[in-house]
Amino acid sequence: MVGAAQSRLLSFGAVLSVMVMLTLTACGLVGGSGAPVFQLETVQVRASADANTSSATAVDMVFVYDPTVIDVLQAVPASDWFNRKRQFLLDYPKGISVMSWEIVPSSVLPPWTVPDDMLSNDAGDDATAAFVFADYLSPGAHRARLESGVGIRIDLARDDFTLSPFNTDN
Repeated sequence: MVGAAQSRLLSFGAVLSVMVMLTLTACGLVGGSGAPVFQLETVQVRASADANTSSATAVDMVFVYDPTVIDVLQAVPASDWFNRKRQFLLDYPKGISVMSWEIVPSSVLPPWTVPDDMLSNDAGDDATAAFVFADYLSPGAHRARLESGVGIRIDLARDDFTLSPFNTDN
């Protein structure tokens, strides 16, 4: 009888230990960075006829895996991003990845499904943020931090861009 009671007590202790570890892990206290995970499924880019004063526009979507890079990118205007992009990629080889487009005026790109390898890097780190940079001829930051969501539409206008929610129904 003592053996059965001891066995049940050990089993209860093991289950309790596992439950505590799972709870702590879910709270971000054990393992992982604790940073929120960025999610995005679809991106669409549209350019008006006079986008970027009727010039092609380079657009970069930057996925961030290293939370310390977020503050750096939030302070960088698009002109600096495009001038220093190569150096950013060298400085943060596992911290960021970039999807680039060159958009001509009056164009609408078909919806792009964000691949899983953009939402996590090859080290297994999940994206914690994403930014859009657009290389406009006009002065301005031309940078935006994206919100997690199902989809985003980037509308390129004459002097800047706007972001709006997007799904394949609209």
